[in-house]
Amino acid sequence: MQCANLSDDELWRGISLNTEAISDLIHQMYALKTGSKAGARTNRVANTQTINALERQYQIYTAELRRRYP
Repeated sequence: MQCANLSDDELWRGISLNTEAISDLIHQMYALKTGSKAGARTNRVANTQTINALERQYQIYTAELRRRYP
């Protein structure tokens, strides 16, 4: 779904959910860094890719809100 079709509330909710998800993934990455080495690198790479995707979506949502309310 294009973000232009989303309501303001849906955009803000998406921003909030992305922020929480990124925070959770960063905490997981920290736990992997301080925990065991087995499989940690694979998990860190997957978490980094997910964080990057969430950040792109976050940027799209915030850009749409800025477009609506200059």
